[in-house]
Amino acid sequence: MIRPPAATGRPAGIPLNVDWLLAGMRRRWGSALVTLFCTWSGLWLAVWLVAVTAILDALLTFTGLALTGGAISSSPGGGAVSAAGGVLSGVIGALVTALAAVFTDDPLQLATALALGVAISLALLGAMIGLEPWLLRVRGYRRMSRREAVRIVPLLDGAARDLRLGAVPAVLMDDGGSLTAITAHCRHLVVSRALCDEIGDEPLGAVITHGLWHWAAGDAVGGRLVLACGLPLILLYEAGAWLSRRGGGLVAAVGWTVLWPAWVLVRLVIRPVMAAGTRRQEYGADAAVAATGRGPALHQALTFLGEFEPGRSGWDQTIAATHPPRELRLEALEPAAELSGAGCAWPVEAPSVPPAR
Repeated sequence: MIRPPAATGRPAGIPLNVDWLLAGMRRRWGSALVTLFCTWSGLWLAVWLVAVTAILDALLTFTGLALTGGAISSSPGGGAVSAAGGVLSGVIGALVTALAAVFTDDPLQLATALALGVAISLALLGAMIGLEPWLLRVRGYRRMSRREAVRIVPLLDGAARDLRLGAVPAVLMDDGGSLTAITAHCRHLVVSRALCDEIGDEPLGAVITHGLWHWAAGDAVGGRLVLACGLPLILLYEAGAWLSRRGGGLVAAVGWTVLWPAWVLVRLVIRPVMAAGTRRQEYGADAAVAATGRGPALHQALTFLGEFEPGRSGWDQTIAATHPPRELRLEALEPAAELSGAGCAWPVEAPSVPPAR
């Protein structure tokens, strides 16, 4: 049986304590370090310069083939194939050299850049947590109405009691029409109004319990830390994603010519590293819900909701892609659904959150 953390007794909306904050940061420390390095080490520029050099080398090589008649090989197209192979090997060699240069050219400069990145990231994290109420309201979230509170507050209190939490976050409502369940932020839970309209009290209580566990474990703090560590790179990635969706053909082409290294680093480096931790946390939250006897209700909610919506921004879609597939979550919940929550084996242990002082 999974034992959630002890109660704190602090009022709603206030983070539990420093230990809880540090625990949340530790839950994403690997992703944060990788993101910090990709953003502040100059790797983005190194990758871009390698690509530009490779393109110029390829143009010069193929221009030379055209001028000499491509007489490198007797087989048709052999010159072009040989040139392409040479360009590819050159790109790989240049990329390895560029990566090595990031570490060896000026270690002191690298250490200074990373230290500056750490300081800025921690300041951004503090600002995100401190300004969270204002930031969420800017996004259009609102307080609960009396009618909504009559339904949601007892479900929230019951979930907190079963998870043995003395503090609960403030609850805001999302009128955007999304069915993206419950979103845990550092100091708040955001509940979808459309979700409340579509499902009953038992599945809604299970989904609230799931979100409350993420909040208590500090998962939102870890997510904000990754965002803070990579904010400059993520802004470039968002710009490229926006251009690909909104810009015309020429605008998108020009934008991606400059911004594609951000796509490579976010999608091919940062996202895979984040996925391992995110999937562990999702299975752990599901296990905690099942340990309260709400496994069948969560199974019902997931079955109804289908795959969660990926979000509107490029970064939101990247985060959504790190979640485990819904079918695998349902498969893990099925023993609890069959046994009505009576003891079952889970893929991972739920996280341990240090008790507040």
